[in-house]
Amino acid sequence: MLAGLLLWLPAAALAQESAPAEPGPWAVTFWGAWGTDGDIEDIPGIVSNFEDSWLAGVGLTREIGRMGDDFAWEVEAIAARHFGEQQHWEGDLALGLRWTGPFWPGSLAVSTGISMASSQPVLEERVDPPTKRFLHFLGIEAAFSTRANPAQEFVLRLHHRSAAYGLYGTDDGGSNFVALGYRRRF
Repeated sequence: MLAGLLLWLPAAALAQESAPAEPGPWAVTFWGAWGTDGDIEDIPGIVSNFEDSWLAGVGLTREIGRMGDDFAWEVEAIAARHFGEQQHWEGDLALGLRWTGPFWPGSLAVSTGISMASSQPVLEERVDPPTKRFLHFLGIEAAFSTRANPAQEFVLRLHHRSAAYGLYGTDDGGSNFVALGYRRRF
C-alpha cells in the first residue's frame, strides 16, 4: 500500500502541473497596428487604404465585474507609440465588455473611453480635419486562445479615435488602426 501511495503522489503532482490554470483578473496585451485612411465602417485594404502610419502598444486590463458566466466588465489602460507619418505618444483609458461564450475559444470585446495624443496627430489632420489631441477611444476586438491554454490569446483589434459625433468639440478628426497582438492573462 505504501508503494502504491509513493507511485501515486508524483503522478498526481504531474497531473496538477499540466492542467491549465484558470486565468486571473489581470491581462497584459502587446500589439502592433497599421493605420488606414478610412472611417470606422470602411474595410481596410478594400474600401480604405493603409497608410505609412504604425503604432506599437501595450495595454493593462483588469476585470472589475461579471454578468453571469459569459460577460465580464473590464478597465483597460493603453500606452502606444506612433511611427511613420505620425510621431507621437498616445494614452487611452477605457471601460469594456467582454464575451467569453462556451463555444468560442477566446473572446469578443468592445471598449470605449478617452484618448490623449502627446501632439496633434498628423494623419488625423490630413485625412479628416480638424482633429484634436483629446478624443474618444473605441476598441473592437476578437481574441483567440486554445482550451489547453486559455491564459494566452492572439488578438485582432480595431483601434479607433474619433470626435464621437461632435462630443469632443469638433465634428471630425480621428483615426483607425488594424492591430495584431498577444495577450497574457494572470
